Amino acid sequence: MVRAWLGVGIIFMALLGLCGCGKDRPVEVKPQSGLERAKGVLNDYASGAPLGSEVETFAEIVEEVRKTDPQKATILEKGFADLKRSPKDVGGKARALLKQL
Repeated sequence: MVRAWLGVGIIFMALLGLCGCGKDRPVEVKPQSGLERAKGVLNDYASGAPLGSEVETFAEIVEEVRKTDPQKATILEKGFADLKRSPKDVGGKARALLKQL
C-alpha cells in the first residue's frame, strides 16, 4: 500500500514538474538604441575589455545613431576609427569618447 502511494506521489511530482505550477507572463524586451549600444561597447572597453568581433558592428552602430543624432554619429565614427587604427590604450580612448557623448 505504501509503495502504491509512493508511486502515485512520484508520478504526481513528475507531472507537476513537467507542466509547471503556473503561467509566467511574457517578458517584454525593448531594443537598444544605437547610442545605448555604443555606450555599452565603450563601457566594456573602459573597463578593460580588449577589442573583439564587435569591431565589425561599428559602422552599423554609427548608422543607427546618425538617424537620431548626426553630430554624435560623427564623433562616434571618428572615435571608432581611432580605436580600430591603434588598439593601444583602448580604455583611455573609450573613456574620452564616452565623455564626448
